Amino acid sequence: MPSDPVDFAKSLFNFVATQYQAALLRDQSKRIVIRWSRQAGKTTTIALRAIWYALSHEKTLSLVVAPSLRQSMIMGDRIQDYLASLPANKRRTLICKQQRTVVRFTNSSRIVILPNSPQLLRGYTAHQVICDEAAFFREDQLVFYNVLYPMLATTDGTLVASSTPWSRDSVFYRMCNSKDFKQHVVTCEDVVRAGLIKQSFIDQMREELPEERFRREFYSEFVEDADAWLPQSLIVQCIESELNLLEFSDLASGMFYVGCDLGKHQDASVVSVLERSNDNMLRLVHVHRFPLKTEYASVIGYIKSIVDRWKVIRQVYVDCTGVGDYIVEDMKKCGLGNVTGVTFTLQSKEEMATILREKMRAGGVRIPYVPANKPRDLDLTAELNVERYELLKTGHVKFSHPENGHDDVFWSVALGVYGAVKHPIVAGHVDFGSVGDK
Repeated sequence: MPSDPVDFAKSLFNFVATQYQAALLRDQSKRIVIRWSRQAGKTTTIALRAIWYALSHEKTLSLVVAPSLRQSMIMGDRIQDYLASLPANKRRTLICKQQRTVVRFTNSSRIVILPNSPQLLRGYTAHQVICDEAAFFREDQLVFYNVLYPMLATTDGTLVASSTPWSRDSVFYRMCNSKDFKQHVVTCEDVVRAGLIKQSFIDQMREELPEERFRREFYSEFVEDADAWLPQSLIVQCIESELNLLEFSDLASGMFYVGCDLGKHQDASVVSVLERSNDNMLRLVHVHRFPLKTEYASVIGYIKSIVDRWKVIRQVYVDCTGVGDYIVEDMKKCGLGNVTGVTFTLQSKEEMATILREKMRAGGVRIPYVPANKPRDLDLTAELNVERYELLKTGHVKFSHPENGHDDVFWSVALGVYGAVKHPIVAGHVDFGSVGDK
């Protein structure tokens, strides 16, 4: 088995590294930070590095940690895919046991996949820790300084921190400006030169994405608009590592609130569902964005299906701006009882946005970490960060979104939180009927 990780990746997995991928594979620094453009092959390179390290360093433990278990599993699945591609006889020689979150090698090394949870991380003594999307770690100071650094101290282990740039108020940002960390920064121009993507794709993404998101994801820059209504650090503060979005087909039980922002030609319609737990916490558990030009009847049918499947839906708050009260009437005719229509004005938008922000600041809202694995995918943190505000001379706040950006997810979530605040659970009285119940 080749000792050089680049030769190792080529001989075992037929992976031919680019210049910047080879530099990362061969980097023996104890502290490494990675900011790579989309489509640069980051996940693949880090996965191969983890496999090489485990096989070339016996009796070692490598941890893969991300903001959520689902994100950790993206890296874990890439590792599993490469190991599964080995011939059967070679797998038997190298691998002792292979599970979804743990790989045990015959040289007594292990790779363990974990979410960013101080409780789950404590107790390990690791030789290598790979932190994926580290800029989105909630309680990042606690995680890095009180948990990860101590577990590497006795082994003189390696810390690899990788992420899309996000808030400057983060440990990852400080790592990116620290002389103690070896920096690996790759832009879309480097990826084009390496032949992994075409310039035409970059040009298309530049037209489709808001400028701030494009610079973050393709030029690996820390960008934050001072006029963002929800600061990046506040959004990260609300991420819950073990919270995942529910699928439409899932069966769920709980106390739910639905927010629906209607759109058709310019913006999409979005349905968001928040669950209220016993401790009065609101957790975002479902987001669905419809294709452009989707008829309102289809949106209403979607909400009705959720109501029929997920009990209890306490309230549905729907944007009826420009369409009138007939939307609310149509929803009620379909059996949706507790529906409230909201016309978007300067005053109503300010009230909803303020309630959302203050509820987040007070720690009353939790969101899952939902990254965009492809540039056009739903990127929850970016979509919540997209809304801009301007103080008017009248004292009111005017809201907007950047060119090429969309704020339909933001307002659907705001509507759901607004409905939950306007219809709190009264102690001693809980309505266990569905929205359609009278």
